[in-house]
Amino acid sequence: MLSAYFLISVTIISLCALLWSRRKYYILMFKLPGKIGYPLLGNALQISRRDDMLNMLKEKETEYGGLFLSWIGPFPIAVVSEPQLAQDVLNSPNCVNKSFVYKGVEDATGRGLFTLDDPEWSYHRKLLNPAFSHKILLSFIPIFNKEVDNLIKVFETIQNSNVDLATILQNFTLSIATQTTMGQIMSDKGVDSGVDESLLQAFPYVQETIVEMGTLSWLSMKVLVWILGDYEKYKKAKATIRKFIGNLILERTKIISEKSKLDGNIFINRAIELLQQGNFTHKNVEDESIVIVFGAFETTATTLKHIITLLAMHPEYQDRAFEEISSLLPRKEHFEMSYSDIQQLSYISMIIDETMRVMSTVPVVGRQVIADTKLSNGVVLPKGLQVLIDIFNMQRREDIWGPEARSFNPDNFLPSNIEGKHPYSYIPFTKGLRNCIGSKYAILSLKIAVAKLVRNFRFTTDFEYGNLQYVENITIKLKQTPLIKIEKREM
Repeated sequence: MLSAYFLISVTIISLCALLWSRRKYYILMFKLPGKIGYPLLGNALQISRRDDMLNMLKEKETEYGGLFLSWIGPFPIAVVSEPQLAQDVLNSPNCVNKSFVYKGVEDATGRGLFTLDDPEWSYHRKLLNPAFSHKILLSFIPIFNKEVDNLIKVFETIQNSNVDLATILQNFTLSIATQTTMGQIMSDKGVDSGVDESLLQAFPYVQETIVEMGTLSWLSMKVLVWILGDYEKYKKAKATIRKFIGNLILERTKIISEKSKLDGNIFINRAIELLQQGNFTHKNVEDESIVIVFGAFETTATTLKHIITLLAMHPEYQDRAFEEISSLLPRKEHFEMSYSDIQQLSYISMIIDETMRVMSTVPVVGRQVIADTKLSNGVVLPKGLQVLIDIFNMQRREDIWGPEARSFNPDNFLPSNIEGKHPYSYIPFTKGLRNCIGSKYAILSLKIAVAKLVRNFRFTTDFEYGNLQYVENITIKLKQTPLIKIEKREM
């Protein structure tokens, strides 16, 4: 009997201690609007499908404003869609660490730049920054030109039929990524030779599983595996990616060992140099390589597909892009774009920006508060709180972008229209202390690809812009993929 009383007493004391340790969260509940979540589940039941997440966030932001409180399981999460508050969070040294919702990403890719906590993240970022310097990026321009030319050859074989460009564009960007970051040419034939089918299937499958893990991220990995089911397929997909990256590292190591000096300072050369100096372990090199290649190829392929899709839906803007590149490089079917040429692509730059505004490649980002942090509106975010920045809906706010904020219109990025807008009202690569290391790389490759493709082809589709439905998937995904018709332009 005494032992029963003791057990009850210990339970009550433990529960009280737990509640006391979370008191700042409960105080925040009375300061911020939002709905209290269910025990263990949080607000998960409000989202019946992942397809609904971005719409649900929009509804809640309309109801509660640019800062409200939600729950991931038993943990509170502040949802931000106000540019000034996003700036507060992204520039705070207390909010550099990624949210635990990225637990699945770390399980899939290892501990690289995407998921590392500070100060280890700052250390790695400082060491790897030279691999993305302006000089190094300029050295990639011949590779970008060559691979787009290979892509043009592929497009010429699929003219006048409605096609899903996803796999073709993934093949194209993976070929670029392996050359520019790992120093390896995948095939002498370029993108039309095809990449191992299992590899191209592995990346999206791992990504899908990561997102599912994110919705249950407060649970242990063993519980997640049990809930999600087919772990063997996920493990096999991870192994396929890691084997691919491992082989690239091995090949590059052989090449470097035969040279007295590293040729250039591309990512893999820099990473191996850090390994030789004792700053990186072999696991660091492998994990960072997976993160860099995944980021360089997957996000660029997604964005390029969206640009082509939106131009196909809006022929008037496609025509203006064609006029710009034609005036710059008249009567040239095959041409090399220089950095000087790229700098003159003002309208194509606006098209890229507008695409990433209405279809933000990374729709939401998460941070974790490591010390009490006061925002500019006076609200204090307590230590341990998760913060979700809703980039997708923030970039479509009518009070910022006007009554047609959800429409696609590159003129939104005319200097006269962008002037006066909050600098954090458009953050496709995030901003602040932990901005994307590859943002300039992505823009450079996209400008060359869009210019050369529009110069050679006209894109059309029967799918209407108003019927697009968006799914949060780390990088944004369309519920139904529009098929694109490609027609060769007469030169």
